[in-house]
Amino acid sequence: MNIVPGPAQAVAICLSAALPLLLLAVARATSVRGAGRTFRIGVSLATALFVLASLVLPGERHFDDVLAGALLLATGILLSYVFWSLLAWGFTLTLLTSLVQAGRPMTSDEWATAYMRGGNLGTFARNRLKLLLGSGMVASSDGKLVATAKGTMVAGIVRLIRFVTGLVHAP
Repeated sequence: MNIVPGPAQAVAICLSAALPLLLLAVARATSVRGAGRTFRIGVSLATALFVLASLVLPGERHFDDVLAGALLLATGILLSYVFWSLLAWGFTLTLLTSLVQAGRPMTSDEWATAYMRGGNLGTFARNRLKLLLGSGMVASSDGKLVATAKGTMVAGIVRLIRFVTGLVHAP
């Protein structure tokens, strides 16, 4: 039994690991605007590189190696998409979904109530605050909220990643 990945699988693993860097390059080196468009271009480049490598690598081509490589690359793309979409869109798409599910025009207060399943923006803010307090990123002292060292670090990393990937224009 040979557990060493074949050439196409090795290329797919490397491309999957390099996809975040490829997305960074696309965001920085082009005038492409929009997180979705940037992601599609990066994925298209990774896929094209995989196909090209599968055609030009020396040696025999085995269908199972190429298929396994394609599946590995698809897995890497899906994983990258999860992180990319969290950074780019957060809960924005969930808000959009609640508006579409309502099936009618809504005021912003009605929209918040639909999103919170009966709550309002205050309920939403308190819910998010509980998550931040529970995760240790925010602390409460004398009725005031303060970002902890952990919260400041996480916010800084997110801001840096968003800036570097072109999701925002200034840190």
